[in-house]
Amino acid sequence: MHSLLRSVTKPTLVFAVGLLALPGCPLLDVAVDAPDVCLTYPNLEVPAGTGAQTSLDQSFVFDDLSKVHDVLNKFAANLEFVRADITATSGIDNFKFIQAAHLIVSSNDPGATLPPMTMYDCNGDCAGDTDMIEIPAAIGNDAIPYLRGDSVKIDIKFEGTVPSVAWTMDVNVCMNARAGYSYSP
Repeated sequence: MHSLLRSVTKPTLVFAVGLLALPGCPLLDVAVDAPDVCLTYPNLEVPAGTGAQTSLDQSFVFDDLSKVHDVLNKFAANLEFVRADITATSGIDNFKFIQAAHLIVSSNDPGATLPPMTMYDCNGDCAGDTDMIEIPAAIGNDAIPYLRGDSVKIDIKFEGTVPSVAWTMDVNVCMNARAGYSYSP
C-alpha cells in the first residue's frame, strides 16, 4: 500500500480529490458481493418412515428476518437464491435413499400474495454416500420479495425409500448477495 501512495503524482491526486467535490457525484460509492449468505435451520427433526414409504414432506419457518430487513433497509441489495445444503446430524449416515428433492419457498405471512416458488430441485443427481447434499437452485430467483415479509416458509419434499429411523438435519438456504451504498454530502 505504501508503494501505491508513492506512485500517485500530485496532479493525479488533486484531480481525484477534485472529482469527489463535483456536485452530483457521490463522495462514497461502494458495491460488495457476498456469495453464500445463508439462512440456517438447525436440528430439524424428521420422523421415521415406514418400509413402503416413498416420499417425505418436511416444513419449517424462518420467523426472525429482522437482520435481513436491516440490511435491505440500509443498502441497495440484490439477493438471489442459489442453493440449499442439507446435512444429516443424527440418525442416518448418508442420503443414498434420496432419488429426488424439492425445496419450495413461500411467504408465511397471512395475506401475502407471493406464490410458492420451487427454488431448489434435483432429480437423480442430488444424493450420495455422504451426510450432506447440495441442491442447486433450479434458476436464479430474486429472494427479496420473500425476505421482505415477517417470515419465510420452507417445504422440503424427498422422494425415495424413507429411512425407518428418526433423524435430524440442518438446512441452509443460501443466496448470493450484492449490496451497494452511496453517500453524497
